[in-house]
Amino acid sequence: MEKNRDCKDDDDHVAAEEVETSQKNEKDLSEIEIANLTIENRDELEKKLVRKLDTRLLPLMMLIYVLNYLDRNNIATARLGTLEKDLGLHGKQYNTVISLFFVGYIVTQIPTNMILNKMRPSLFLPAVMCCWAVVSTCTGAVQSYHGLLGLRFVLGFVEAPFFPGALFLFSSWYTKKELAARISILYVAAQLSGAFGGLLGSAIMSGMNGKAGLPAWRWLFIIEGAATFPIAVLAMFILPDYPATTKWLTDEERTLAIARLAEEANESDHDETRSKWEGLRLAFTDPVLYIIWLMQLGLNTAASFTNFFPTIVKTLGYGTTNTLLLSAPPYIFAAILSVSNSLHSDRVSERWLHVVWPQVFSSIGFIISAVTLNVPARYIATFMMMSIYGSFGCILSWVSTSLPRPRSKRAVAYAVVNAGSNFASIYASYFYPSTEGPRYWQANVANVAFSGMCIMMATVLHFTLRRRNRRLENATDADIAAGRDPVLEGSECHDLATKWKCHPNYRYTT
Repeated sequence: MEKNRDCKDDDDHVAAEEVETSQKNEKDLSEIEIANLTIENRDELEKKLVRKLDTRLLPLMMLIYVLNYLDRNNIATARLGTLEKDLGLHGKQYNTVISLFFVGYIVTQIPTNMILNKMRPSLFLPAVMCCWAVVSTCTGAVQSYHGLLGLRFVLGFVEAPFFPGALFLFSSWYTKKELAARISILYVAAQLSGAFGGLLGSAIMSGMNGKAGLPAWRWLFIIEGAATFPIAVLAMFILPDYPATTKWLTDEERTLAIARLAEEANESDHDETRSKWEGLRLAFTDPVLYIIWLMQLGLNTAASFTNFFPTIVKTLGYGTTNTLLLSAPPYIFAAILSVSNSLHSDRVSERWLHVVWPQVFSSIGFIISAVTLNVPARYIATFMMMSIYGSFGCILSWVSTSLPRPRSKRAVAYAVVNAGSNFASIYASYFYPSTEGPRYWQANVANVAFSGMCIMMATVLHFTLRRRNRRLENATDADIAAGRDPVLEGSECHDLATKWKCHPNYRYTT
């Protein structure tokens, strides 16, 4: 017994030494002149590192997000079956079920991202996957309206940590010239799940009805929920942790992974903040956080039509199977548009216009949907409405480049923006009552208004960050003219940078 205790103490000591060593390596890198860091064959090694990361991270995270989105939105497909009849739903009860999911989804995100900043993503994220898989599978056995309400609230609670956690993990590995495209590629999973979910839902709803005496909508929850478990196990062995603590990197790759983020921000991504509450305070005292939050809130409100997309497509007059099949192409269009727009945004290092133009295009689609009953025009409008997804990657990458340091602040910022913007889904769940179909005039007018809000906030952020860059440049010029080093404490530029929690040489992406 004593021997076992000694072995355990030795294991704990080794684990503590590993964590301490990895943190020391990252901290030491912040204390050298980053500009003088030389790595042989740097460009070639960096390309190899990014490819290695892309190969392990992107496909798996996309697959997880597909499962996350399927388990969240399969209730829209179930509604096309006998869900409402079997559970006795009437009036606005279905809308309340949709809304309550997002109550649970919102309250969890900030604390879980604060925890994730101190934990291994390769363990934390698979754990939450298993939790939502259990809840989703159990939905197939629900017997009442109140039971469905409870399960949807819990589902939102356990699904919430994944997406803000994924954004934070991406921002811990990719530079600002890589981040928007990768976030959009991740977000493609949402569109793919819409397309794939329609096809899978069509197959289950048409082929499983009556099997084992169960209606098709129950099989939908059981099959799609159970599919998450094996992927969660796989994720434990493939997902990376953070650059300083990921064991499947070589020492040279690990050094480079830390260095390239440090070079971009002119400081290490090592979190010197001892308390996670300090990161919370820093995030909530930066006005940029609220601008981005309102921007994403406008976008999420307008994009909430996707919760009712099969219902919207059904207004074209087709049966259930054809409605689900017709729902797929707009999602595929949205995926292509989203990645293309974000790739170009990364290439030219510009965010504002790449956020604005998809909002304008989608607003035209909302207007068409509201004013005409012409079937071809309304179907074309669904593609235009889906173009709203073109802005997502650019906005979410803007979080990382506008609130870059310290790491704990960035973790909170991602959670606040994602959780706060999902307030939209609580009230937007009531935008599409069946009595307002087929034009859903009021919903489409509201969507145009909230897209306008997104455009306005993007414009405010653009000019706010331009002003910060200009003030940093002017302060640098003044310091140089006065014979001061702009980077050193006591200089004008250093004081400004300290206020905004960035390095004096850092410049914001606008």
